[in-house]
Amino acid sequence: MRIFIAISALLGGLPLIAASQHTFADSSRLKDPAYVMHSIREISDEELWRSLDTSRPGLAEIRRPLRYGDFHTIAAAWAAYWKTRRQPVYVTTLDHLQLNTDLLTDVAAFHDLMAGNAGERDSMFTSARHILGNTIKAWGDDIEQFGDTVDFNRDIGRSGKYGFHYWYWSRPLLMAWQYSGESQYARKFEQLFNTWYEQRNTIASNIPDLDVVYYELGLGVRNRIFIEYYIHPGAVQDPRTHTRMLKTMLAAGRWLYELERCEGYRPGNWQIHGSYMLAQLALVFPEFRESSRWLATGLQRMAEHLERDFFADGGHTERCPQNYTLATYLCFRNLAYLLTCYHASPVLADRIRATMGKTLEWWITMITPEGETPAINDSHRGLFPVRVLKDGTTLFPAPGVEGVLRSLLHGRESANAVLPPFTSRHMPASGFTVMRTDWTPKALYMSINYGPAAGFHTHFDLLDFELYAFGRALAIDAGIGLTYDDPLYESWYRSSRAHNMVVVNDSNITREGVAGENIRWGATASLEYFSGEHRGYERFGVRVRRQIAFVRPLYWFVLDDLPCSRTGDTLSWYFHSPLPLQPFGAGYRSVSAPGILVMPLHPPDAVRTGTGWAASSSVTLPGRTECIPWIRFDQISRRDSLHQFAVLLAPFRDDDHQRTAVAVSRRHFRISSAGSDDDIYFADGNYADGTVETDARIVMIRRAPGLASTFSLVDGTYLKVVGVAVWTAPERTSMEGTLRP
Repeated sequence: MRIFIAISALLGGLPLIAASQHTFADSSRLKDPAYVMHSIREISDEELWRSLDTSRPGLAEIRRPLRYGDFHTIAAAWAAYWKTRRQPVYVTTLDHLQLNTDLLTDVAAFHDLMAGNAGERDSMFTSARHILGNTIKAWGDDIEQFGDTVDFNRDIGRSGKYGFHYWYWSRPLLMAWQYSGESQYARKFEQLFNTWYEQRNTIASNIPDLDVVYYELGLGVRNRIFIEYYIHPGAVQDPRTHTRMLKTMLAAGRWLYELERCEGYRPGNWQIHGSYMLAQLALVFPEFRESSRWLATGLQRMAEHLERDFFADGGHTERCPQNYTLATYLCFRNLAYLLTCYHASPVLADRIRATMGKTLEWWITMITPEGETPAINDSHRGLFPVRVLKDGTTLFPAPGVEGVLRSLLHGRESANAVLPPFTSRHMPASGFTVMRTDWTPKALYMSINYGPAAGFHTHFDLLDFELYAFGRALAIDAGIGLTYDDPLYESWYRSSRAHNMVVVNDSNITREGVAGENIRWGATASLEYFSGEHRGYERFGVRVRRQIAFVRPLYWFVLDDLPCSRTGDTLSWYFHSPLPLQPFGAGYRSVSAPGILVMPLHPPDAVRTGTGWAASSSVTLPGRTECIPWIRFDQISRRDSLHQFAVLLAPFRDDDHQRTAVAVSRRHFRISSAGSDDDIYFADGNYADGTVETDARIVMIRRAPGLASTFSLVDGTYLKVVGVAVWTAPERTSMEGTLRP
């Protein structure tokens, strides 16, 4: 049974975007302190009730007392109206109470789901009972024990305070109420809401100029939960709650409307959450005179983000495989659900349904054989929420997703499962390439990251990789820790040296405006090839080029060429593994099997080892961290010289393995194992050494006693061996075949 983990990185690069929440366009009424105070923060009863369109059916009982300012009678009339108004009723389901897994569904489906998951029911009721006693898992691992009254101004960390006011911790109350029908959970939620309402305008900010309550992300997330409580028949018992809830919704709609109307399209997840909420408010509360404007603006912004915030391959532009891709995907998934429920904007709902399948395919490409998402940029590692994928297969066109689910869950590829037409996949649009042997948990897998910077959520890494084989993580990046309040977040987790890449002088690469360049990819059945460059260390006179050859299904060979213009810089090749490593010949290997052999072919000037924190690969809950070993091979640069790291990465299933490697030249390497030799030529489009001549990117020739020699090449038109033409083609292609005797 998995335990609820609150993931503070769900939503926000707070420090970077904070100022924007108090810097508004000249046309925005949010620049007017009087408007903000009287129309948002402290809405009077008269302002509230006059904001309703009383000409709507059912609101006639409000018109007469409104003329006389009889607000008590109006509130009672609204309560009676709201109790009988027909409207969609829905509830959020969560995958084992994890954040970023919220799926809107009807109440009957929620009951069926929980009835079949005893472990989830236990977790739900346990969390709900703790909240009844004012013990709240506020954010991250922070469990706050309050007295008789919850103090919503309690300081629980710089970003933690904002996370606390997302109200995600309260979902178990609503779920327990919906499932059990026990009113104690609803009454507790109502009590907590009223306490929050009374305190909301006295909450002190932890970040200058970023209000805890009135800012886009908080309004976009918190009010979903308030709405979900309020729409259920019989929810409200305290007469004050109706008025306070309506004022809360009116304030949120007005604030978000001004922001989304005046500030225009802004990339990133913040505006998606704000625009989603603006649309939901309008759908749930058409009684507000302003709702039609809210809906038009909210849907306009959501349509813009659908068009502009996802790459052609389905990846999200913030390039965080779990946290932000999940958060934004779920906004669109749930918006399509709401538009269908409320019979609104079928064109946009159809566009969402036609688009999101690409994101599902992107996810199954990135998911590791262990079913985890790689911890790239501000993303946690952890098991991908299976429920999200299963739900997606019923809503969006994504052939192969269900087959991958079956394969990863059951440990083998099912003969009846429809799998994707690829195992490996090159995705230059989002800046990721994945090399994979098959769709089983024992597959060999490497993901390579080379995409553009994506703002605050980007780490100082390029051309780095994660690697899995035989059911184990063998090389991983650090991820982000548990929350943004982790003191190592900036100094370690985001740093270049916390990633599997070449680092110069242990400093961070220049990341803004820098991405992988001259990216090349090609593959045959037995050889896959990736190449890319980056200029993140140009300030030191170093340019990095990384080439990776995947000899399927055996090993990877990584070749880094580093032209240097200065003397005395430290060039470091970093490798982070969750498994203990021990010296082995010229390199290192895991102390147990399955494991990996890490063998440098050029003697380094120095070898260093250490440990560092990383997103856990042994505990599969998102947000867990552990201290893992790293090794680094160092060289000291010389002026106007080419330095090179050539490293064999050879996973092994058991201890009975033999593999050696030698550098024949700077572009020719021989990898030997029992019974065969692989000669790999990093030909780069122009190669001749007296034995091999080709214009391919890479060539591999395999020789084995008693067997015909074979070749594989990527992106070429000819191959000659000992002066004999082995193969030619009219245009560049990838090919493999047998060498004639």
